[in-house]
Amino acid sequence: MRKIYSFLIFLTVLLAGSVMAFAVNINIDGKGVEFNEVYGEPFIDAANRTQVPLRITMESCGCEVNWDDARKTALVEKDGILVEVPVGSSYILVNGEKRQNDTVAVIKDNRTYLPIRAVLEAFGAKVDWDPSTQTVIVTMEGDSETAVEKKNLTVHFIDVGQADAIFLDYGTTEILVDGGNNKDGDTVSAYIKPYVDYSLDYIIATHPDADHVGGLDIVINDYEVDQIIDSGFIKNTATANSYYNAAAAEGCEFIYDKDMTINIGGAVTVKIIETGDNYESANDNSVIALVSYGDFKLLLTGDMGSTVEEKNLNKFSDVDVLKVGHHGSRYSTSAAFLRIVKPEVAVVSAGIGNSYDHPHKETLQRLLDRGTKVYGTSKSGNVVLTTSGSGYSFSTNKTMNIGDAGDFYVSDGNTDVTVTQYVGNANSKKFHLSTCTYAEKISLGNRVNISTREEAVNKGYEACKICRP
Repeated sequence: MRKIYSFLIFLTVLLAGSVMAFAVNINIDGKGVEFNEVYGEPFIDAANRTQVPLRITMESCGCEVNWDDARKTALVEKDGILVEVPVGSSYILVNGEKRQNDTVAVIKDNRTYLPIRAVLEAFGAKVDWDPSTQTVIVTMEGDSETAVEKKNLTVHFIDVGQADAIFLDYGTTEILVDGGNNKDGDTVSAYIKPYVDYSLDYIIATHPDADHVGGLDIVINDYEVDQIIDSGFIKNTATANSYYNAAAAEGCEFIYDKDMTINIGGAVTVKIIETGDNYESANDNSVIALVSYGDFKLLLTGDMGSTVEEKNLNKFSDVDVLKVGHHGSRYSTSAAFLRIVKPEVAVVSAGIGNSYDHPHKETLQRLLDRGTKVYGTSKSGNVVLTTSGSGYSFSTNKTMNIGDAGDFYVSDGNTDVTVTQYVGNANSKKFHLSTCTYAEKISLGNRVNISTREEAVNKGYEACKICRP
């Protein structure tokens, strides 16, 4: 939404020939804010964002406004919420918690100006744009008789087979977490089209493996993308380079993962949890995101493995829903991790009959032993979560059980062990036990399932010296 009104504002500035006041109206709970030479008037900043005079705007919202001269920081308070707006810094503090912003507050003509959306949404306001009248429409939810009904947050776990693509939609704010494999780009783009308002506010690329960023080049070409949160782990593959090149061509702003909290409207936040960088595998460098709305919490873990989980246990806490790491691999979602996050529901994104045998029996067993209800795209297709911030529901009631483990198959109602005992690497010509760590790392294109040791030897495979199959 903000890109549309920023563009209209930009045209006004362009015609004027310089950065100056423009004909944009601010309407708060049905009443227009009257700007003038005394209070100051809105203008467009270098980041193409609307800046408004702080005091008159926030006092019109019923806020108390003060100034900390020593820190050059505006203090705005209402209903127990304190927002600190430091001049020249690309963040605000909401009750002491840092929230990133894509522009900065400034002092102009001895008056403090602030980016309107970031600060108003910190107070739970709804901010919309009416292009017909060039008016920013603000509803102070909870205070005004005209306040709109509380919105739902919906989270779509899109069925992209053996890959990840998760879409978050809250009002006019949308976030896509990963984009599936190369072949999934058009599927993901078409799926999110009915929900995207104006632009795609954020893409979170958890890590540059093909099954996570493969379809992102299509999405980036199809939509105006405001910002990309990336792991910072660089992978020199054709698929990863297509994603990087598309983002560069479209001028997307990159933010590399670090501890930060993004307010996406009202009471919904996305907290990025930094679990460390420079791990050897792309999986372990995954961007981890905690989505919070009222009492509801959802943890998105990319392909984070057990080693990283256990190194960062103190950074996690109870959640309602867990996106199971690494498609349900046995090397993720450890017992120690589950004792901390205690999910009521878990969602597995995996493909039917995938050659990795995801989800693994051990992972499902750990979840089920805790009484966690498990849903999966391999069983239900697209899985949609809806929450109002005080409760949540799912679009499916097809829960997964131990018979749905990838290294099992169901025959006549009975659960039997699959005949796949060994895994070969067509590139290295080595074979491993299916439980070997190195078997897990074999790419999909090089992975060969083998029933017996004799078969492996006859096909010219050499035994792994680690697992000694």
